[in-house]
Amino acid sequence: MILNKFSIPLLSRKVKALSIQVLAVSLFSCNKTANVNANKAFVGLTHVAYGVGPLMLNLNGTPLLSVPDSFGQTSGTTGNPYDTTTSRITDMQIIQGSIPLLQGNSAFQQGGRYSIFVYDSLDQRSFSLIIFQDNASIRIDTITNIRFLNFSPGPIARGIKLINTRKDIPYLADTILIGPGLFVGYDINPSDYRFTQVRIGKYDVFAFMDSSNPRMDSLNPGLDSSNFFHLGPLEIDSTINYNIYLLGFYGDSTSVNKFQLKSVPLN
Repeated sequence: MILNKFSIPLLSRKVKALSIQVLAVSLFSCNKTANVNANKAFVGLTHVAYGVGPLMLNLNGTPLLSVPDSFGQTSGTTGNPYDTTTSRITDMQIIQGSIPLLQGNSAFQQGGRYSIFVYDSLDQRSFSLIIFQDNASIRIDTITNIRFLNFSPGPIARGIKLINTRKDIPYLADTILIGPGLFVGYDINPSDYRFTQVRIGKYDVFAFMDSSNPRMDSLNPGLDSSNFFHLGPLEIDSTINYNIYLLGFYGDSTSVNKFQLKSVPLN
């Protein structure tokens, strides 16, 4: 199902409207005879739009969030990014202050859980959003699911390497490779971002550009790790699925736009 195009409202004659197409991940369904209290969907918003102030998500003119989302933040509470709405076709707006920045129709399925990412690449014309349905496969024993997204602007594809640090349990001492993937703005098809199964545990995480292994060549017999960036620890819990994403600019370790890995527990 294709949602109506989201557009940037025309704030002045000098601003050209930009429309994008967002692919829905499931058909809208609603049983009119169902108990209205059960006819709910669950929606979370993550703000990854550089240089943009706090954002509010309005559905049919009503704010969904209790407070606006600041840059790098996800709505909801710790361990639960979702706010509750009615499952129906909805007029959705992304608002900064009192100004609508994006507007269009959305369709949320009864009982469905959705992650909305609002992003840009330091260019007003690139301000956009992508919607995911968080329907990962069932978790079993020591296995759970993560969805990796690259919101670090630029043309270079980046992946991540997760090294399990639980050395006390031999079968958990494994390595997981994901990517590399381009900045999400280059591929707005939600179905291209699938969940990856991982073991629970504590991981040390590295971002890489083109290869998951340090470079070596005949002219420089030593290992070159310049394609790596250490992102620090990440804990994966057996009862939780995650969105994990790159944010900021590669090589920056100090500014507000520092390169980092962020995680959002989904349930």
